[in-house]
Formats: sequence, structure tokens, C-alpha cells
Amino acid sequence: MPANLPEYTITALNMGYMRVDSSQMLYGRYFGVPRDIPTWVAAIEGQGVRVLVDTGIADPAWVEREMVPCWQGPDETFDGALASIGWQPADVDIVINTHLHHDHCANNARVAQARFFVSAAEWEYSHAPIAPQRVLYNKAWLVGSLSAFSYCLVDQDYYDVLPGLRLIKTTGHTPGHQSVLVNTAEGTVCVAGDIVSSLESFTDLVPCGINTSAADALAAIEKIRLNADRLFMS
Repeated sequence: MPANLPEYTITALNMGYMRVDSSQMLYGRYFGVPRDIPTWVAAIEGQGVRVLVDTGIADPAWVEREMVPCWQGPDETFDGALASIGWQPADVDIVINTHLHHDHCANNARVAQARFFVSAAEWEYSHAPIAPQRVLYNKAWLVGSLSAFSYCLVDQDYYDVLPGLRLIKTTGHTPGHQSVLVNTAEGTVCVAGDIVSSLESFTDLVPCGINTSAADALAAIEKIRLNADRLFMS
């Protein structure tokens, strides 16, 4: 990223756990091995702005009924996680959804006053996903007062939401997946969403087990490597 950009801080917020088969995390590996995975949300702050990258799980019972075991502690609910850093839902100015799977947008309606950014390709795909991903798109991003008019649909690669806060296309997990490059005191951090779910993705070049294109996912991993100094896996 260019020099002399404003710097931001990033805090990891855990918004619950899901128990999944490890093969969902790493393509072609660890079939039948259960893994408890946290649902990380990135809380970004700087220049008087508060940003969330994704909004986590809202209804563990729905997740468990439709897909996999899921649970939240009191400090892992949306309100509890925000309160742990002194935020309230009304404090959130911007929400960036890396993609629109249920565990990345379920609390969007809780911060309906925010500005929302999602890729145009993801928005289009979310209305007609491939069969294995249909259950992952529960339209949580369009409940309450939210509508299509609530969202900025980004078609450009390397799109600057703010100086020092840049969106890059990282397709593969979904056709419209995007990641966020954040300028920090420790260099450029990539909040990667689900395009990278394990360090093995980097060390062994293995994409996430849930994907629409393994080739695109591998290209996205390399793109992150070229553009970021550090990685936030969410």
C-alpha cells in the first residue's frame, strides 16, 4: 500500500463456535476429523471510524438445526463481543462483508445504521448459489430495515473504502469473496475471510475445503502473500 497512510488497530472478536469436519477447512485433508472453529470478526478502529469485517453468528440454534453443532458463550454474542472492547452496535460506522455466508453477515441488521460494502459478484451469486452452498445463504443480510439500497456493491479490485483500508478480490471460496488490506503499525494486515482458514493453506498451498474454484482460491492465497505482511484468518 502507498506510504504515509493512516494507521488502524485490529481486534479479533470471537462470536461463537461451530464443530465441522476438518476437510471443510482444508481441501482434501483430514476427512472425518472433527474440529471446533471460532467465528472471528475483525473490529478495526482509526481516524475516528469504527469498522467491522463480517458480523458473525446470530442464532446458534438455527446453525445447529440446519448444519452443524454451534454454540456461543455470553461474551461471544454480538453484544457481548462488542462490549468486550467498549463498543455498542450503534458505534459501528462501516461493515465490510467478505462474503454473504450465514456466519459472516448474520448480525448485519443489528448495525443497520452503518455503511455496508460487499462485492457485486458476491451479491449476484448469493441469489443463485451452487447447490452445496445454498444452505449457507440464508438472506440474513436483508432482514429488518436492510435492503439492497443499504449496500455499496464493489466491482473494482483494490478498492479503497478509506485511505489505508482497501478491498481486494479473493475469489475461490465463493465467486465474489473479498478480503481487506488494513494499514497498521505492524504493516499491512490482510483480513482474509474464508479464503484462508489454516496456516497450511499458506505453507502447503491448500485451499479451503468449501470452494467454488480451487484454482481461484490458490491464486487468491498467492495474491494475499504478495500484498500483505500479516494475516488475520476469520
